[in-house]
Amino acid sequence: MVSDSQSTFVKGKQILDGILIANEAVDEAKRMKKELLMFKVDFEKAYDSVDLNYLDSVMANMNFHTLWRKWMSECVGTAMASVLVIGSPTEEFPIERGFRQGDPLSPFLFLLAPEGFNILMKGMIAADMFTGYSVGTLGEVYLTHLQFVDGTLIIGEKNWQNVCSTRAILLLFEEISGLKVNFNKSMLTDVNISGSWLAEAAMVMNYRMGSIPFLYSGFPIGGDSRKMSFWKPVVNRIVARMSSLNNNFLSFGGRLVLLKYVMSSLPVYFLSFFKAPAGIISSLESILKRFFWGVVRIIGKIAWINWDSV
Repeated sequence: MVSDSQSTFVKGKQILDGILIANEAVDEAKRMKKELLMFKVDFEKAYDSVDLNYLDSVMANMNFHTLWRKWMSECVGTAMASVLVIGSPTEEFPIERGFRQGDPLSPFLFLLAPEGFNILMKGMIAADMFTGYSVGTLGEVYLTHLQFVDGTLIIGEKNWQNVCSTRAILLLFEEISGLKVNFNKSMLTDVNISGSWLAEAAMVMNYRMGSIPFLYSGFPIGGDSRKMSFWKPVVNRIVARMSSLNNNFLSFGGRLVLLKYVMSSLPVYFLSFFKAPAGIISSLESILKRFFWGVVRIIGKIAWINWDSV
């Protein structure tokens, strides 16, 4: 039982809450004093390096129709390019890797690329070469990896077989797909594992060492959503967006539309997964109020209407 595309399997049923499950695994490991090993993998220049022959093989194994595969090959595999050498263009040559930036088809095709890693992980687990992590007193959820586009999180027990198998599968996937691991952004982190063991494992993986909490797909993994510090990225993002705008040039109607349809939607991604404490809701409302009434630094302005009415 494995997880992919931010989904996991619970007794044969697929649920789309990989981030919540990862947080639950960290919380349980802390509470039960279990040892948990996590590999956060990031692939560099993902769009530019996907091998198009590999992509066609993935579609073939996923039972895409031959005609559909031919259409996709014509769309992404017929581009030609040339290089300027001392001001003169060379002969054109075909592009065999990568998708065109801005092409509306590219994101959908790129979603198929990580499927090869998912298949490799399934084979590794079937051969008992990788041990995942069981969440729950009865082990209802068995985690091995989460995937979201080019962001991959591998979760398992603390043992050297998991470390060596992870390195082997990443090198193999890099060879067949063209997606190279970005070691500057990838990291190895843990729960209840000694620093010396983790440092040695990081050296074997050629990863940098990380710590809990860390960001995955924009969410902090291992953080406590009841604490104010957990929500600091959300608050900072709204403050940064506010500071880039000059509300002196906007009417009250313009400010209201901006707050309701732009600023209020910024924390929705976080709020769809975690319940915000009352203090955070008050802080966000305070920021929106100051922007609406045109507060500049510490110089306040009169609020002519009750905020609930606004």
